[in-house]
Amino acid sequence: MQKKNRTLFLLVGICLVLIQTKAQESLTKDEFHPSGKVYGRIFTNFNTSLKGPDKQTAFEVRRAYLGYKYLISPEFSAEIKLDIGSPNDAEYSLQRRFGYFKTAAIYYQPIENLQLTFGLQDVMQFKQQEKFWNRRYIVRPFMDIYSFGPSADIGIKAIWDRKLFNLDIAFFNGEGYSSLQNDNTFKAALGLTVFPAHRWTVRIYGDLSSKSIHQSTAVMFVGYSHDLFSLGGEYAMHWNRDFRENHNVNGYSIKSDAKILPRTKIFLRYDKIDSNILEGESTPWNLANDESALTTGIEYIPITNIRIAANYQDHYPQARNMDMVAAFFLNIEASF
Repeated sequence: MQKKNRTLFLLVGICLVLIQTKAQESLTKDEFHPSGKVYGRIFTNFNTSLKGPDKQTAFEVRRAYLGYKYLISPEFSAEIKLDIGSPNDAEYSLQRRFGYFKTAAIYYQPIENLQLTFGLQDVMQFKQQEKFWNRRYIVRPFMDIYSFGPSADIGIKAIWDRKLFNLDIAFFNGEGYSSLQNDNTFKAALGLTVFPAHRWTVRIYGDLSSKSIHQSTAVMFVGYSHDLFSLGGEYAMHWNRDFRENHNVNGYSIKSDAKILPRTKIFLRYDKIDSNILEGESTPWNLANDESALTTGIEYIPITNIRIAANYQDHYPQARNMDMVAAFFLNIEASF
């Protein structure tokens, strides 16, 4: 009889624990309230030419983002973002502005460290480098400027986020956010970001797109970030660009900044891009776009959502028949 009572008490105890757990889960779900947030960013500047064939002095609004993110449930959220500018910052963007969907995505987080994204979304090809540089309002990321891949694309992506590393796997349409046509070409991408020690970041990334000719990219980034300064560098290689055999591009970017006052930093970035020489040719196939570029200046952040930078930018082409271009910029970013 005593044994039966103990068994009964044990079963009752287990039931009470299960009921309490379910009640807590129900309470957590009941306490969740769907909510949304509007956000935006504006990039504007004043610039004047210092050297080059086309002299100009102008005020510009290069880009504006307007987005909305909505938390549907503890596991699901959705985001939509408009990019008003030019998808590739071509020369005609100085005369016209176009609105594109930069993001139209659904996020699903089944467990704490795993997030799945479906739809039009940011790619991870140079996201870590962009975050480290943190000055897109002045100059876009190295790989974005030199067309190693689009900044957003349509597809599916999974990110497994741990304390010492992040792993991202993606399968994209491969055309970018400004060209979403259907075809039989897709891009598979894999990236690993490691935090080997305090303040250090190391990232390795690769992707592959297939037609009759394969196109692929490989990237290596290393960065060190301190409260007073940062220093980072990346090297990227692009094989068979535009699916043309042996038309390769490679380059590197070095970036650094240093705090000189509580709200003021000086910064410097140097980019270098090269292409290979095809068999039977004497000059690189992409010589007209091969160059080095320097950006350096001072940045002031009066309040959290406003950043101002006075800076010098130049582009030094490798082709001897092309002129060096240099300009002074005053860039401003406003965000909300």
